[in-house]
Amino acid sequence: MGRKMAKFTLRLVLACLVVSCTKSGDEVAAEAARSEQICKAAKESRKAVAIRARELGMSRADLGKIVCEGRPLDQMMPAQNDFVKDRPSDKQNRKELGATPQDKKIEGSARTASSFRDRPIPVAVARVKIGRVDAFYASSASLQAEEEASVVARTEGIVKELFVEEGDNVTLGSHLAQLDTRRLELEVARTRKNIESFERAYLRAKQLYESKMISPDAYDQAVFSFEREEASLNLQLYELEEATIKAPIEGFITTRHIKLGNTLRPGDLAFEIKRAAVIEAVINVPEKEMLKLRKRQLALASVDALGGSQFEGIVDRVSPEVDSSTGTFRVTISLENKDNRLKPGMFARIKVRYDSRENVLLLRRDAVVTQNNESAVFVVKAGRAMRKAVDLGYVMGDEVEVLNGLSDGDQVVISGQGGLRDRALVRVVSP
Repeated sequence: MGRKMAKFTLRLVLACLVVSCTKSGDEVAAEAARSEQICKAAKESRKAVAIRARELGMSRADLGKIVCEGRPLDQMMPAQNDFVKDRPSDKQNRKELGATPQDKKIEGSARTASSFRDRPIPVAVARVKIGRVDAFYASSASLQAEEEASVVARTEGIVKELFVEEGDNVTLGSHLAQLDTRRLELEVARTRKNIESFERAYLRAKQLYESKMISPDAYDQAVFSFEREEASLNLQLYELEEATIKAPIEGFITTRHIKLGNTLRPGDLAFEIKRAAVIEAVINVPEKEMLKLRKRQLALASVDALGGSQFEGIVDRVSPEVDSSTGTFRVTISLENKDNRLKPGMFARIKVRYDSRENVLLLRRDAVVTQNNESAVFVVKAGRAMRKAVDLGYVMGDEVEVLNGLSDGDQVVISGQGGLRDRALVRVVSP
């Protein structure tokens, strides 16, 4: 680098000497002085030469060439103090000295960049407002019936009639099916005849026993036979009653397990019934949230199968202990189902409201930008976007609570903030 600087400086000095031979003494002296300035600048540093050449709009090599051609230096080297205000524009210099394609590209880029910087960025804004915010714990659950029953046969018999089908609503005591009772009816009639006979024998034995004409054992045998037949009759009457299968609870038939002609034995499953008036949703809540949820809190259930329809309910039960295997505790939510639209097994999105605040600042969530775990917004004032850090609280739908950093009525950018910088010029395109 030092050798190149020396050669460049030597060329400049020789050029100055050649030019001076064709001039008068005063001109030679003036030219020599100006050439000395250039040579001095060349000796300072490579950077200084580059700066001088750039001020003239030419390369370092062209600088020495122009001097050797005998051009007046005062056209190229204006006084230090007056250079900025008196120099021709860059465009004019390039026109006089010959602008390169690279010069034109640089000029166009600079013009474009400058124009972009000065152009306001279009943005959409929304106002910060005062309102109410509710805090919800969100989860999901599969709905289940509050109460359900498995209906089984209590006596043996053949299914003679069916009174309900799956999906039918039933009340407590509704007839579900009827078994053939002809055998039972005959047994009942026979047992009643036997009872009449054993009753007469019992009364006769009683008179004889009181008269001490029979032994106590004979009297006890007569009593036992009579009471045995009475017990048999009661059992047969019970079986006859149970031959009509009835609903043990109010609800709807979820499953029918029997068909006409089936032979049922005691314990055989016949129907399954679930109570429809109230539907439950059971959610498993992490133990860190345990203090937030308690009985009687408002709950909302959104059911996808019903187009996102919402159903109100309350927290009915909160388990007092945490499952050690999962680290969660059970919370049972009861949902009203007056129109029977909710069905057991449906998937629901559950929200339990555990807190509510009035007169708080609310902000559109899409106004918030996050960087390095810091939340901020751009507030529009006097045509500029001012970046402000904010502290946020509860989130409710498309809005978020603002704890610090904003005031009621502030206009914040909700669209177009991606390319914004602090104090950037903006143009509001929507209120």
